[in-house]
Amino acid sequence: MKTLAIGIDIGGTRTKIGLVDLASGVVDAMLVTPTETKNGEQFLQRIGTAISQLKDKAIAELTQLAGVGIGVPGFVFANGVVDSTYGFLEFMEDYPLASYIQERHGLPCLLDNDARVVALGEATFGQGERFSRVLVLTLGTGLGLGLTVDGRLDGPLPYAHMGGHLTITTNDTVCYCGKTGCLESLVSSAGLLRIANRLGWSPEQAGLPPTAETIFNQKKAGNPLAGAIVDEYIGYLQTGIDNYVNLYAPDIIVLGGGMAKGLTGETDRLHNARLLSPYKAYKTRVTISDLEEKAGIVGSALLFKPERLAPLPNES
Repeated sequence: MKTLAIGIDIGGTRTKIGLVDLASGVVDAMLVTPTETKNGEQFLQRIGTAISQLKDKAIAELTQLAGVGIGVPGFVFANGVVDSTYGFLEFMEDYPLASYIQERHGLPCLLDNDARVVALGEATFGQGERFSRVLVLTLGTGLGLGLTVDGRLDGPLPYAHMGGHLTITTNDTVCYCGKTGCLESLVSSAGLLRIANRLGWSPEQAGLPPTAETIFNQKKAGNPLAGAIVDEYIGYLQTGIDNYVNLYAPDIIVLGGGMAKGLTGETDRLHNARLLSPYKAYKTRVTISDLEEKAGIVGSALLFKPERLAPLPNES
């Protein structure tokens, strides 16, 4: 009998929910709902409707349903309480999300940071499958960071989930974290648009939507101003990645999130291999996720794999 789990990826604008085969990583069904950020009861109702539909589907197919895994944009304790999402989900402060899901749906519920579950999905069934140390950066409304070692999360709690807040420059805007010019504020979708505004980008005059996707597409079409915007953006991202290389020594760096597609064809520019490496023979590569938006769904479901965490030092 197949064992399935429901994986939920809470995103900046959309929450993606899927039914995942834990043995293959295949998403049997996927539902998408707008992310409710202000009202906790409406949030639970929206994802609850999807959970109920997928639970019924699993029962109808006579499969075993392990539970509900959720990737949350913030710090999550081992007991399933969300510490904070720093204002992104206004109601989610000291919030016992796992208990709410378990009580309403009669299913076990496990939580982790959203970028960490993306990393778990990529390391198990994505671009990082053949590598030992896999670093995943999710680029979208913010910058998420997740590390796996030999296919397992690097610890039981997401202590490094604020790793996107490295100071890169001192002349940019103040980030919500309190720092000026941190990497997250520079390489998020809003960061790219701030670069564009500063350099005089006016896509509305040409009848184009004022989005990051427009800028990436115009760069590929040969627009010189769009090229300058993307070049500055890539410069910031490369600086951040070069720092992460020295911190984590990843064998592969996988870029996911809504901004990653725009960097297709640019990955050779995202790490300066001439810089000092963690050890002499060290090599890494930067690539774009092929799981794309399913990575968070798959990784959240994989929280029900018993080997998802790195063994403790006293374990054999």
